[in-house]
Amino acid sequence: MQIINNEKRLRAGAYFHFLLAAGHLACLPVLEQAFDAYGIREAMTRMAFGHMWVLYALTVALAIAFALVGIYAYSAMGHIRRLPFTRLVCIAVVAIYTLRTVLGLASCATHFAWLQFISSVIPALLAYCYWPGTKKEEDQVQFEIL
Repeated sequence: MQIINNEKRLRAGAYFHFLLAAGHLACLPVLEQAFDAYGIREAMTRMAFGHMWVLYALTVALAIAFALVGIYAYSAMGHIRRLPFTRLVCIAVVAIYTLRTVLGLASCATHFAWLQFISSVIPALLAYCYWPGTKKEEDQVQFEIL
């Protein structure tokens, strides 16, 4: 029996977000090929009205957002000063990733692809990691995994 406490879950969520931020920045030199790998190049180009610089700016903005969410996990753990709206940010992270998981798995039901499946399961793990941050401090408890 292994006990995973809230701090370890939040720390894992922070590490995943820092990794996501670094991954997005690492993709900048090969951004078009990364969009091709996910099959979203056409959609992204249309969304940016054909201006590739918008896609690069969006990717950098996503990297910053992922890093900021990782910092909020440290705030929820109490390792850094309490940031404004820490609990609300954790609630938003859990809600967004839960929605991403549901929509991604629903998409897999009609057109299965391993990349889509994995990209849908990872948000579920992140929602699990950030769940302790959604609770008021006095309500937090440890969870057991068999």
